[in-house]
Amino acid sequence: MRSEIDDSWSQIADHVAGRVTEYIRANPPVPTPWFTPEDAAAYLRLTRRGLEDMRGNGSGPRFHKVNARVVRYHRDDLDAWLLSDGGARG
Repeated sequence: MRSEIDDSWSQIADHVAGRVTEYIRANPPVPTPWFTPEDAAAYLRLTRRGLEDMRGNGSGPRFHKVNARVVRYHRDDLDAWLLSDGGARG
């Protein structure tokens, strides 16, 4: 009985894995150079709060306001900031 249950779960897991694989192949993720503040902070090895503080006092990397609540960072701007004096101080 236990073996039948284990086999059933194994079959379900295989089926789900197959469906997920099919979905990912049909809908590959689209790489984007635009980072959320959380992703930008991780990329720079900073805390999100630290990046927010730098954004507020103008010492951080260039950012783009999508609207009043959404901020994005472009990878090129993050790299440029890292190579600048600001990145050395940050």
